[in-house]
Amino acid sequence: MGSLLGDSSSQNRPADKESGPPTALPVKDIRPNSQQPRIRFDEAALEGLRDSIKRHGVIQPIAVRKGASGYELISGERRLKAAKLAGLESIPVVIHEGVSDESSLEWAMVENLQREDLDPIERAKGFQAMMARLSLKQEEVAERVGLKRSTVTNHLRLLELPEDIQTGLIEGLLNMGHARALAGLSDSAQQLELMGKIVRQGLSVRQVEKSVKSFNSQGATSSPAPVTGEAKARAPWIQDAEARMRESLGTQVVVHHREEGIGKITISYHDTAELDRLMNLMAPRGLL
Repeated sequence: MGSLLGDSSSQNRPADKESGPPTALPVKDIRPNSQQPRIRFDEAALEGLRDSIKRHGVIQPIAVRKGASGYELISGERRLKAAKLAGLESIPVVIHEGVSDESSLEWAMVENLQREDLDPIERAKGFQAMMARLSLKQEEVAERVGLKRSTVTNHLRLLELPEDIQTGLIEGLLNMGHARALAGLSDSAQQLELMGKIVRQGLSVRQVEKSVKSFNSQGATSSPAPVTGEAKARAPWIQDAEARMRESLGTQVVVHHREEGIGKITISYHDTAELDRLMNLMAPRGLL
């Protein structure tokens, strides 16, 4: 991973991969990384990198793997895009042998997570993809990318927010602290209402946290009788049960417990890949 990240650390390097010496390949023969977690690229930053490449060339080779036809990028997509913008016909590469789809995803994620310009939603979807495709738990993802587990957990919670709030976070209308505070509300209408105030009034994270606390307090005191049991379900033992299941399953879990002792458990997933991962964890085939 040192050649990918620009340092000598091999802590997160996938084992047993071989690479050849740096060489040059035509840019037209290199396909994008199908495992690439990055969705958006800052155009101004790409233009700056393009100008640098025009003056100095591509100083650090990109990493590729041999495919059935041509080569596929492992990491270095910004450099490849900027090289194309600069009009380069070839680019220095290091060709890695025997790199699986899983390792390609891991390498791309680790490289991107070292960059500050990956927005929180892209980062969260990258964590989610690693969990789904590599069958990892949150703490395992955190270990592989060199972050605290709480960081991974906080990012994954962003994917439970309404799409409009996720878009606002991507576009910079609110920051990670705002979004984390909004995730403390269970009502999407209240979340969107509070997001509107953040944008219009420039609320600080502290102000949003106070508003969330106020919303939740009002909900607890003004709930109609039919949902009294649900309100009581926020007892410490229920919160502990939810936390344990979230930790084990790697996704949002809500326990709906009523005072008569019955209830249900809601387990969230965001795509079919995550559903498959959860099914394999809870009901693996071959056990019946």
